[in-house]
Amino acid sequence: MSETSIKMSESSIKVKSKAFLFDLDGTLVDSAPDLTESLAITFNQLGLKPPSHEKVKSWIGNGVDKLLHRALTNSVDGIASDDPFWSARKLFFDAYQKQSGKLSKLYTGVREILEYLQKKKVPIACITNKNRAFTLPLLQMLGIDIYFEVVVCGDDLSNKKPHPEPLNYAAKKLGVENQFCVMVGDSVNDIKAAQAANMDMICVDYGYNQGQDLSLYNVKAILSNLNNVQVY
Repeated sequence: MSETSIKMSESSIKVKSKAFLFDLDGTLVDSAPDLTESLAITFNQLGLKPPSHEKVKSWIGNGVDKLLHRALTNSVDGIASDDPFWSARKLFFDAYQKQSGKLSKLYTGVREILEYLQKKKVPIACITNKNRAFTLPLLQMLGIDIYFEVVVCGDDLSNKKPHPEPLNYAAKKLGVENQFCVMVGDSVNDIKAAQAANMDMICVDYGYNQGQDLSLYNVKAILSNLNNVQVY
């Protein structure tokens, strides 16, 4: 792991890596609009006031169940009671399966960095806490599923990020030792997972990080555009 952090927004960074592991929501894709709309549909069906877009953005990153608990309790640490949680969960799954991808879009530089890494023959994985039923259709709709050799979703393994298991699993599937992998993400969950897995970490400054200051953590770089990454 790197001993120092390079903080930058526009400058390029050269990385020695044999594999890249990318978070999805808030790193590659701005999915908050579709999540906000799906929650609005769900809450309207339950007769509840839907949360604002800004609130939803601050709650993304720990999977659908955690998002619903936060939305139902209006608290990042909240745990909703079984009723209305299970009713809301079913309604949300139905709504999001129909809504996902309609408003979501790739962040600037995402397609370029994926194409660049593919041309450099650097294996790429996507590691997300989002359920597989939502992840694969979203990747396909945005036309980036073709870049990933491995996709690890929130319901694939026993543990989600910030546990290192998804990263360890992806590295093994790619056939690359952990110390030669770079994790790219937008949140402290990604950072903690990378550190526990003994991987370098690159952060983006535009995602969903619950307002936490990523510069306080030992990461390789904080970027505003992933197209600023170069591999050697």
